[in-house]
Amino acid sequence: MVKLAIEGTGGSEIIYEVSKSLVSIGASSDNDIVIRSPGVAPKHLVIQRNGDVYTFIGQKRQVAVLNGERRSRGVFKVGDRFRLGTANLIFKGSGDEETEIIFADDQAADPAVGTASVPKPAGKKRAEVVLYSEPHRIAEARARMLEVFQGRVRSDLVPGLRGFLAEVFSEREAMVARLDQEGRLVPVVSQWSGDLPRLPDRTFRELSEGSRYAVLRIGGRHFLIYPVPQGPMGSPVFLVVETTEDFEDDDELILAELVRLMAIHWDRVEASELLYGSWESEARETLERVLPGTSHAVRLLRDGVIYSARTQHPILMCGKLGVGRMTLASLAASLNPAGALAVSVIQCREEGDEAFRTEFFGPGPDLLNPADVFEGCMLVLRDLHLLSVVVQREVGATIAADLETGWGPRVRWVGTTEEDPMILLNEERLDPALYNLFRHHIVRVPALQSRREDIPLLVIRLLDTVAAEQGKDIRGIELESLNSLLTHQFDGQMAELVGELRRLISATPSGDMIRGVVPALPTVSGSGDSGTGGQSAAALLGMDDLKIVIPSIERLVIDRVLARTKGNQSKAARILNLSRGALISKMKDFEIPDYRYLRRG
Repeated sequence: MVKLAIEGTGGSEIIYEVSKSLVSIGASSDNDIVIRSPGVAPKHLVIQRNGDVYTFIGQKRQVAVLNGERRSRGVFKVGDRFRLGTANLIFKGSGDEETEIIFADDQAADPAVGTASVPKPAGKKRAEVVLYSEPHRIAEARARMLEVFQGRVRSDLVPGLRGFLAEVFSEREAMVARLDQEGRLVPVVSQWSGDLPRLPDRTFRELSEGSRYAVLRIGGRHFLIYPVPQGPMGSPVFLVVETTEDFEDDDELILAELVRLMAIHWDRVEASELLYGSWESEARETLERVLPGTSHAVRLLRDGVIYSARTQHPILMCGKLGVGRMTLASLAASLNPAGALAVSVIQCREEGDEAFRTEFFGPGPDLLNPADVFEGCMLVLRDLHLLSVVVQREVGATIAADLETGWGPRVRWVGTTEEDPMILLNEERLDPALYNLFRHHIVRVPALQSRREDIPLLVIRLLDTVAAEQGKDIRGIELESLNSLLTHQFDGQMAELVGELRRLISATPSGDMIRGVVPALPTVSGSGDSGTGGQSAAALLGMDDLKIVIPSIERLVIDRVLARTKGNQSKAARILNLSRGALISKMKDFEIPDYRYLRRG
């Protein structure tokens, strides 16, 4: 006989036997099964029996939620759960099966107390669940493993892994090692004291396919070798541990769990300061000298350059024109832990897809693989967003193919954009697949206005450099000159700051201090018959004649934007919120130069 169980509070159940061929369920008292719960209609559901098949039909647009799916009709199976309003019901079938839980320790301790002594109803089936205690060594290893991996999200895993290997596999050889291009294991985390094992290349290749592990027998010693999945980015990584016949089964279980956790948290191993020795401290000293400042923005920037120098992930540097994206890319290349990288640059341009393809894939009909051409270099793709989406996809496919090689990428890929990538994605100016390749590491280079407190330190560092360029010995800078730099807007970012310092130093005699000032607002040069030649913007704003003020300020803004974009009229028109034709017309009216010569510089 079929039974329906209605779940109550506290785990209690109300059992109904379904003996009729037609059973109605609802909140009204004239139903066979009455359920007065919120959401249950007066006549909600009818269950029909046809032999051993039980179906249900909802009444008057009523539905039941059967196993999480809203249904107006359906077929019940044993174990199905369904909900009417807020009431939960279970279709229990005949109810002949019983389940008994036996604790292995209790049964072993007292054999007299067993299931045989308990009278069982005749003809009923019984299932047994036997609970065993986990071996002490495995339980201790699992608890220690959780302590290691449950640290802070960005905590260093290397010390914890070293402690785990020393504690769980004490007095045995154990290591986590990379495989280099010559097929040799290079320890990353190690307590290995003897000679490192050598295996054929074929063995490592087969280990990387599917869920496999290897047992290496050398003389009377046994070693377990587990691959650590790294995806397409990194070179192969393996966990190698010496085992014994007594502990081999336990070690297999422990190492399988350890490998899975290491694969999930591998970025916390790669980011460890312990893997790079004194390199990181030396690199930070260099960055504090080259990128001086105490602001939060410059501290984040230094961290980004450190990671860029040692990561194999593609890097995307975004920031306004003139903030120094190329300088930072070159700096990251020079700080590479394995030695400075050569830097190659490809400039992307609007409506310049064919020129980019020629430079990127080669001029001939047979396309070259850029990974072969630029192997071992840092390749900077400047202003990626200027390429069409079609070409961006081609670039993304090339980068993805390089990342999928078994030994890591052959080229250090760097892209730059002038705007935040999320804005470019929303405007459909950046291909999502290309963005996904760069999203692991995005360096947002701050504008000079957002770290104005760093300007005094920047000026002090740049004075000697710029003075050396001009062959001068500058003693320092007057406070008035420094204040004028602090109040300047610097729309041209770092490039404009360097330019202003060059101008000030060129006007300062050698052996003297800088006494010149930088105007808070740029001056407006004369144009035709406007009659305002050489007047400052501040003076213009003090005038009352709009026929003079408006054209002069308009010319000032257009001239500044064209100079900043190096004569790129399409880009300048977007910034100025004008059509390109309107911009060209105003350039003719105001006699503004096109500034294309700046591109050659």
